[in-house]
Amino acid sequence: MKAAASVITSLASGRKASQLYPPTHPAFIEAIDALVTAVSAATASGPITLNLHQGHLYHASSVIPDDNPGCAAIAEALESRKVESLTLQAHFSRTDATGLVEVLGLRPSPELDVEAELQRRGVTAVTVSFLLDEEREEREERDRKREQDRALYNRLVAVLKAMSAQIAQSGRPDTAAAGEMVDNIMQRMLEDQASVLGLATMRGMNEAHLFHSINVMIYSMTLGSALGLPEEGLTSLGLAALMHDIGKAAFKTDDPAQAEPMRRMHPQIGAELLARHSDEDPSPMLVAYEHHMHVDGGGFPEHPGDYVGHPFSRMVAIADRYTNLTTETAEREAMTPDKAILQVLRESGTALDPMFARLFAKAMGVFPVGCLVRLSDQSVGVVSRPGEESLRPIVRIVYDQGGLPLEEPYEIDTAEHDLPIVEVVDPASLAVSVSEHL
Repeated sequence: MKAAASVITSLASGRKASQLYPPTHPAFIEAIDALVTAVSAATASGPITLNLHQGHLYHASSVIPDDNPGCAAIAEALESRKVESLTLQAHFSRTDATGLVEVLGLRPSPELDVEAELQRRGVTAVTVSFLLDEEREEREERDRKREQDRALYNRLVAVLKAMSAQIAQSGRPDTAAAGEMVDNIMQRMLEDQASVLGLATMRGMNEAHLFHSINVMIYSMTLGSALGLPEEGLTSLGLAALMHDIGKAAFKTDDPAQAEPMRRMHPQIGAELLARHSDEDPSPMLVAYEHHMHVDGGGFPEHPGDYVGHPFSRMVAIADRYTNLTTETAEREAMTPDKAILQVLRESGTALDPMFARLFAKAMGVFPVGCLVRLSDQSVGVVSRPGEESLRPIVRIVYDQGGLPLEEPYEIDTAEHDLPIVEVVDPASLAVSVSEHL
């Protein structure tokens, strides 16, 4: 124990000397000689290994006291470089000592290769093992899940596309495949709602109406989850939301001459198509017919002023409105998510159900997933999930403080790092595709 403690003290002194003096300075030479002497004494009966565990240094199974001179400095130096253990051999020389203290003085970074740096300096009497890179493992797991989620989303696009073709041929949609996909989305949402909300930032230029339907489904299910619907209810709501614009399949969406008839007639046509289906659940048919009806009696198709639509229809109307507001079209620019939430609240009580609108705003948060934000240190990132505090979400940083794009974006808790959001940024102003970072 005493020999190991002496090695740690000498290693800390040598590391400090390498940062303060050139190799020819007497103080540096003295520190290196002291380190070689300490290691020589400690390895008299064989190699010595220093282990790092939970911020403490160990030799064999004995912890080195934290108040041992240099212990805290060496523990921090090893941990910041992901080094779990150092094994020093009996032939430890001045070359090994000089190389080791120099490498432990290098600035830690993801690019720092400790083994390569030791080899480059001719170090042969030092063996290094490394801590598991939990951050990298978490990042790889997140990327794997992200690819699975996107594959699920794209399969749903294909299902909707096939259904549209089916309607054009037979006029009778088969919603079984869509129902299975909705159930998969629902299960994934129960696991990680923020990741599913991230999918709703995806846009399709050539098949925008299909992406729109899926995104409305995601936002509707988010509202349904906030309402406390059971799994069966969420699946029913999700399918109804996915089918809300099915009446548009009877039109050519890329034909300008059909745009207005499609807008006015798709609710009734959608309801008629779904009425032919044998499902016992009437909610998809009702939502298709009612989702453009306003709670104040306006909207279309025409209905009595005291008409009360199905709750799912009023929920889908909010998700539909939010999706439209946050999507760029030839006629208008997209709103940022925070402004779209405010607009939804402004329209509550007239076009939109006020209770569901407030619940939707609460579920989405002040800074909804997908907001591009600037933090107080001038870095820019995308809100990836809510935080413990409504004004302090989790943000994936994509631009550093100098405005340069990061090769490896990383997530921070803005509350934990005391980095408040100072503004919401329009993604178009930075040519950022938000969905690529979620």
